[in-house]
Amino acid sequence: MTTSYKFILSAILMAWGAMAPAMADSIPSAPEAAATSAAVSPAAMIAEADTAYAHGDYERTITLYSEVIEHNGASASLLYNLGNAYYRSGNEGDARLCLERAKRLDPSNPHISQNIAYLNTRITDANKAELKGKKGDVAPDEEGFFDKVNRKISIDTASNAWARMAATSFLLLILALALYLFGRSVRLRKTGFFSALIFLFFSVVFVIFAEMAAAHFESKDEAVLTQFKTTLSAEPEADAPRVGFPLHRGTKFRILDTELNAEGEIGWYKVQLNHNNVGWLPADAIEII
Repeated sequence: MTTSYKFILSAILMAWGAMAPAMADSIPSAPEAAATSAAVSPAAMIAEADTAYAHGDYERTITLYSEVIEHNGASASLLYNLGNAYYRSGNEGDARLCLERAKRLDPSNPHISQNIAYLNTRITDANKAELKGKKGDVAPDEEGFFDKVNRKISIDTASNAWARMAATSFLLLILALALYLFGRSVRLRKTGFFSALIFLFFSVVFVIFAEMAAAHFESKDEAVLTQFKTTLSAEPEADAPRVGFPLHRGTKFRILDTELNAEGEIGWYKVQLNHNNVGWLPADAIEII
C-alpha cells in the first residue's frame, strides 16, 4: 500500500471515529424509538382510547381523543367518540358540543343524530325540573314547516352531497343538449330540449342547496352552554337582573348579538333558547359550535 493510500485511509478512519459518537447520540435506542413512534401515531392513540373506553376509563379516553384531534384534526367519528366519552363522564355540555360539531361534518349519520336527540331530551328534562312546578318554557321552539324544510336542506344534508347532485344534473344537461343539437328526428330533439330545461332547473336548485348547506357549516350562530348551570341576564353586565330559570350545561342556543369588552374582545353573547327565553351570557359560559 502506497503512502498516499495510507494517508487517505487514516483520514477516513479518523473522520469515522469523530462522527460515530455523534451518530450514536442522535440514534435513539429501540425502546425510545418505539415510544416516539407510538407518541405520534394517531392509530395507536385511538386504539388505546377505545380500550380505555371499554374499561370505563373515560377521563383517559377524553385525553387521548383530544390529543389526536389537536394534532391531527377533527373528524366526525373522533368527535362522536369523544362526545360519548364526555357523556359517560357526566359532562353533558362538552358531550353536546362534540356531537353537534360531528353532525356538521357528517350530517347524514343516523347515530350522531340519535345521540343528539337523546341528549337533548335529557337536557330539556333537567331544565324543566328547574321550574319546580312554576309556569315556564325551557324547551326549544317547535319547528314550523319552513324550518323543517331548511333543516333537511341545510343541516341534515352535507353541501358535498348537494354539489355531487348538481354536477350529475349538469352532465345530464350536456347530454340532453347534445341530443337536441344532433338528434336525427324531431321527437329526439324535443326530448333533448325539454330534458335540458329540467336538468338545468335541478342543476341550479342543487347549487343553491349546496350554498345553503355550506353557509350553515361555516356559520357561528349556534352555541352550547358548557357552564354547569346558569341563568340568562337581562343585560350584558355581571350584576344585571336575571331572566327565566336556571339552565343546565348542554343547552343549545342561537346567538343573536355580541357585546365587546374593554379589550375589544367578545365578552357577552345575546342568546335565544326559545321565544320566551332570550338574554345575555358571558363568553366563557358557552362554546360556539
